[in-house]
Amino acid sequence: MIDVCAIMAVYNEADIVREAVSKLIEQGVDVYLIDNASTDGTAQRVEDLIGRGVIDIETARFFEDEREVYDWTALLKLKEQLARRLHHDWFLHVDADEVRYAPWPGLSLREGIGRVDAAGYNLINFKLFNFRLTEDTAIGSDFESSMPMYSGAERFNQRQVKAWKASPEVDISSLGGHHIRVPGARVFPTRFILKHYPVRSLEHGRRKIIAERKARFSQVERQRGWHVQYDHLVDVDPKDVFWDPAKLTSFDRERESLALLAESSSVLSQTFTELFAAPPLDENRFGAYWVERLCGEGIDSAHAEVLLKVAEGIAGMLTQQELPPIASSAEDSLQLRRIIGSLARMRYLAGDPTLNDRLPLLQFS
Repeated sequence: MIDVCAIMAVYNEADIVREAVSKLIEQGVDVYLIDNASTDGTAQRVEDLIGRGVIDIETARFFEDEREVYDWTALLKLKEQLARRLHHDWFLHVDADEVRYAPWPGLSLREGIGRVDAAGYNLINFKLFNFRLTEDTAIGSDFESSMPMYSGAERFNQRQVKAWKASPEVDISSLGGHHIRVPGARVFPTRFILKHYPVRSLEHGRRKIIAERKARFSQVERQRGWHVQYDHLVDVDPKDVFWDPAKLTSFDRERESLALLAESSSVLSQTFTELFAAPPLDENRFGAYWVERLCGEGIDSAHAEVLLKVAEGIAGMLTQQELPPIASSAEDSLQLRRIIGSLARMRYLAGDPTLNDRLPLLQFS
């Protein structure tokens, strides 16, 4: 059995940190805690678990122009250093407001990662479920069971490649922690489950967003375009945290697990059928492959190039916005669907499911 470690950075998560850490330990995963100088006793809530699943707790503080800041890049680089120092087989990049599961009912997270390892993969992608408050929500001793309703992930949050096989060259920080990089990347085709609980009460939302995030963000990171999600908020009102239950979905782990397994099976079967006897595609060879393939089917090379460029343009827009039906001939529509579908599956298998998730919205007229 492989050894798995979750590296968790926390700041003022005393209300949930013990439950989050315990759920990982119960699934056979060790936890290393980085306390970003919490002021609410977060670290003290799990100190007694050191040696019983918690490896250690260390405090990390970061300053910018003599001001203590929330420096996300520095935290991610610290996680990289820890992953190189610790002697586990696999690592997870986690936060305290998350719960993780393997997609196979009955298997623990450690057992699921072991299955991935045995299959020869070195990265795991997750499907993000954002759990929301409603006006009727009452948080009890277990935040996971207290918030059973979720919304889908935001477009910028579709990539969640956050588990990796130990590597001295791991890169967590370059893509902001959303997509971890290792040499010879092989992303397991089935996504695991990531349940996210970002706001757990109106009071928590006000404290987290206004005092603990906006007031502490690194200005250097904001100049990169990071941490802009709360710019429109001067205060946090009930309408900002309470959701209409009619717009949410009740979570059923078995149903979601089966859906994830079916999703990856569909992508793989279509990919194998499409690329039978052809090498796996990547972004560098995708265009040349499709131009050659279309020409081999009797399409003029100039028209094949046009179809490729149009397909790539539609794919780019489809991941960013809703599109009206696209005017095209029946034959061109067929070819465009083939190319865009192939591009979506290639990106899905590389860890980015955004385009594949939005394929049902693609229409031609």
